[in-house]
Amino acid sequence: MELKLADFVLYIVVGCFLLVPVIAVISRTLHAKVERRALANRVICRLCLHAFEDSSHVKTVHCPACGANNEKGPGRRLG
Repeated sequence: MELKLADFVLYIVVGCFLLVPVIAVISRTLHAKVERRALANRVICRLCLHAFEDSSHVKTVHCPACGANNEKGPGRRLG
């Protein structure tokens, strides 16, 4: 089978049109994973509303601004 120049260019253009959305989906998925991990480590102090990150695995952390104890995790209360 002989490949003509027009067919070769068509294959390249179609390949690019298919490759760009695949790379975009992969990029968005990886970015969302990084954002979820950053949000999981973010703590907002219940007293002074200071936002800080803590990557330790303890249940309560001390606020670096006011020293109050704050609960980590999805079950923490906001009031």
